Amino acid sequence: MWLRDLIGVLDEKDEKQINGNLDIQIENIAIDSRHVTDGSLFICIAGFATDGHAYIHQAIKNGAVAVLIDKAVSVPSGIVSIRVASTRLIMGKIASAFYGFPSKNLRMIGITGTNGKTTTTYLIEAILKAAGYNVARLSTTQYSIGKEQIHATHTTPDSIELQQLLKKAVDYKCTHLVMEVSSHALSLDRVDGCEFDTAVFTNLTVDHLDFHHTQEEYLRAKAKLFASLGEANDKGLPKLALINTDSPFAEEIIKAVHPECVLIRGYGIEKQTDIFAYNIETTQDYTTFLYQGVKFKLNLLGRHNVYNTLVAIGVGESEGVELETISQALESVGGIPGRFERIWCGQPFTVIVDYAHSPDALQNVLQTCRQLSPKKIITVFGCGGD
Repeated sequence: MWLRDLIGVLDEKDEKQINGNLDIQIENIAIDSRHVTDGSLFICIAGFATDGHAYIHQAIKNGAVAVLIDKAVSVPSGIVSIRVASTRLIMGKIASAFYGFPSKNLRMIGITGTNGKTTTTYLIEAILKAAGYNVARLSTTQYSIGKEQIHATHTTPDSIELQQLLKKAVDYKCTHLVMEVSSHALSLDRVDGCEFDTAVFTNLTVDHLDFHHTQEEYLRAKAKLFASLGEANDKGLPKLALINTDSPFAEEIIKAVHPECVLIRGYGIEKQTDIFAYNIETTQDYTTFLYQGVKFKLNLLGRHNVYNTLVAIGVGESEGVELETISQALESVGGIPGRFERIWCGQPFTVIVDYAHSPDALQNVLQTCRQLSPKKIITVFGCGGD
């Protein structure tokens, strides 16, 4: 791709100072000098542990022909430099353009919230596949695209890796892509350059305050996904904001939506809303509930999984899937890796592995464990840290 065309995707408000000839071919883009190859554009990002500007000479040695910077640094002659106000802010646009704007060729479903994101992506994937769609999934546990199961590096990868994965989904002729969108990714602009069709808000509890510092900042990060729904509508299809109306933060999320071009639907179990579950029953083996008179049976336990299921139902309905197909697909889901996952090795007791790492998530897990009527619950809880 010509560098001139690549830089041309930036808006006029994206201030830029150009030194050198833009009429050169760019064969690769990278933010890690170790991933630079001949003909690369090296994008310098000031990270939390290191600064990409310090690796310009190494990148050039590895084949970089141009650098994108946001600091006054020395760049050798013969190397094109483009200085912008923030390389992080525009990296998503650059990556999207380089890989051919892949999100425009997919039905993009983004899920954000403290808890429930991973389970919800699996449930949505099951429903859409049951309806005959070719679905890619990006989740904390793994990235599933076509025939490939890829180790997940982050809940939401950096802009370049994300656009590579979207391009891979397009190459596999996927129709839909469902992904977790973390608050870190939203704050760090990793999903800029993605056009989402559906945005989901699961819930908001205490988490990631080491990064966001306050609950208000954490909420603002989540709301960015919903504000982005109004930025483009090139696919000619309606956009959807699916919001947990039982959450005390629902109104703040709704305020971020552009109602003139986005359909807002609520879901919940505590008060009547668009997608409402009632007659909820749980046993040691399954959960059942009614929605619009249809009985749904899940192999997942706990009321929190009813919320996750309502999201999947809402997405399925918006994509034109019949309730009968949705119900059958949900009942076929046996379990989610690391999400209240039962480990059976013939032992005379039950072992459950769960990703719970926030007070609310751990409370949900322990409440669900009590439904199994054990004599004793032993909790092994770790703290990874940095």
